[in-house]
Amino acid sequence: MKQIFPSEKTLEPIDFYDRRRVSHTDRPWLILNMIASIDGATHISGTSGGLGGPADQKVLATLRSFADVILVGSGTVRAENYGVPGIPSNESGRRRSEREQNVRPRLAVVSGSGSLDPSIPMFDIDQKEGSVPLIYTTKAGAENLFENFESRAEIVVFDSEQVNMTRVLEDLHGREVSVVLGEGGPSLNHQLTEAQLVDELCLTISPIVTGGTGTGIASGSVLSNPNRFHLAGLATQDEFLFCNYLAE
Repeated sequence: MKQIFPSEKTLEPIDFYDRRRVSHTDRPWLILNMIASIDGATHISGTSGGLGGPADQKVLATLRSFADVILVGSGTVRAENYGVPGIPSNESGRRRSEREQNVRPRLAVVSGSGSLDPSIPMFDIDQKEGSVPLIYTTKAGAENLFENFESRAEIVVFDSEQVNMTRVLEDLHGREVSVVLGEGGPSLNHQLTEAQLVDELCLTISPIVTGGTGTGIASGSVLSNPNRFHLAGLATQDEFLFCNYLAE
């Protein structure tokens, strides 16, 4: 990976993205990670896999190694057929151990409707190797979950029509979670940015133009208070552009 900002040098992704991330007094530090085509599309035929490559996958694994929890929307879980996060190895694993983090990050899914399939691989985790996923849902959604997920996930029910992302992060903070990695999709990203919860944005620009009518990395209504970030780092590998932004 060739870093071109703040100074030109060759770095491994773990050194490019590594920084001291400190939780807030009421919520964890939130990293948002997304990939998009040159023209802004976030998927090809419904998944992000067609946009990526080995360099992007290495960055994803690196960012996951920093996180205590990976936060994702139910639509992305279904589309990407989410699996259990791998256990960080080599240097990533060593640094994770020094930070006294669990062996792997825990998954947390946001599903207001409770429309999830218990056969998705992410729910097959051996409890000896890590905690079962968290599912954040509403009272209505919980009716669709408890029977099928009682032993496969920990279900957190909010007494509201929608899952409030501020309350989700407050709950994670109460579980002593310091760093959360958000992996989309665009609807979840919109909720997080609307609530001014994103501390860091890691955006990968794929060297592809897809055409069509993409939604962008945060789809929804125009934000009532647009988020502003400053560029903290810029790197390139295999024609991909890796942008690291911090919230102002």
